[in-house]
Amino acid sequence: MRPVSFTLTIPPEMTEAGLSGGSGKVTRDLAMSVPAVKRGRDLICGTLGTLRLRKHDSGRRVVDSELLEQPEPDIARMVTMTFTVEDLLFEGVAWWRITEFAGDGFPAKVRRLEPQSVAVHPDGRVYVNGVRVPDSELIRIDSPNAPLLTSAARAIRAAYNLDKASSRYANDPLPLGYFTPTGDVDPGDDDVIEELLDDFEDSMARRTWAYVGAGLEAKPLQWSPEQLQLGDARNYAVLEIARSIGIDPEELGVSTTSRTYANSEQRRLDLIDFTLAAYVTAIEDRLTMPDVTPPGYYVRTDYAGFLRSDTQSRMVTYEVGRRVGVYDDDRIGEIEDIPTSRVRSATAAAAATAAASRPAPSTPSPASPQPQEARR
Repeated sequence: MRPVSFTLTIPPEMTEAGLSGGSGKVTRDLAMSVPAVKRGRDLICGTLGTLRLRKHDSGRRVVDSELLEQPEPDIARMVTMTFTVEDLLFEGVAWWRITEFAGDGFPAKVRRLEPQSVAVHPDGRVYVNGVRVPDSELIRIDSPNAPLLTSAARAIRAAYNLDKASSRYANDPLPLGYFTPTGDVDPGDDDVIEELLDDFEDSMARRTWAYVGAGLEAKPLQWSPEQLQLGDARNYAVLEIARSIGIDPEELGVSTTSRTYANSEQRRLDLIDFTLAAYVTAIEDRLTMPDVTPPGYYVRTDYAGFLRSDTQSRMVTYEVGRRVGVYDDDRIGEIEDIPTSRVRSATAAAAATAAASRPAPSTPSPASPQPQEARR
């Protein structure tokens, strides 16, 4: 029996009314409307989307892989991987459906599925848009972290509501309130009062300051942004989102330390170790499983391009790496994205220059005969 699915359309008024409380899951669209969440998503998902996956054999040599080079036939590899990591970040699971197998029987092309279109029944059967799909055609990648749309729902709602409050004050900086007559002054009947209020609103729409009148006094009914401390509240909401995502709050524009300088390469290493590694390892381990990659092969992420430092530091690293056997011409050409022949030519030229600059070995002059010690 096929599962029956329903779609419920909720008016925006009801949706926004339910944002003030509760701990249920928020939608991806709402989360992405919060700038802090979007920045965190772009930092994690966009970064991992740029890194290349490599298939290695048992001798650690890189071998060709059609699946890793471009998983979806009509979509750029970076886009597929970026949205795959986004599914892991927001939903806690990503789905690929195999659309083509290679000659060896392993996946060659896939199609990324929207997590909302996939339903897993208690008996383990998987349905995509209500249609049963065999497990042999699916690749499920699970995240080791809790889905952000659920675990950080409260922080995302708070940031969303604070953004809305700030927007209201930006559009209408005058607090809500009412006017009262001062002393014994009576402004008149209702028609006169309505005309007075209309003139006041028109004046506020055209300029910052408006004339109230000597016989009236304004009584505000709500707090000002300074009284509400909206700036501090928004920074705290951003800080909570940064903690939930697992990135440095300073990446989201909230300063929490007196740090004035940090090595860019070290910051990237920290991002890999404490945030990206969880998602990278989840993808590597899943794609290394025997239903995706033949036994004896494994998948690893190439960080070389992401960790590129300044030019001088890279050149020194290559020089030392050659001596210890870590780098060769092919590897340097791959990292720098230049032809290997160019690296070899530069290496040969540098070796010739170094040889020419060495002083020629001097020929020792014959030693002058030493006088023999007189015999007694």
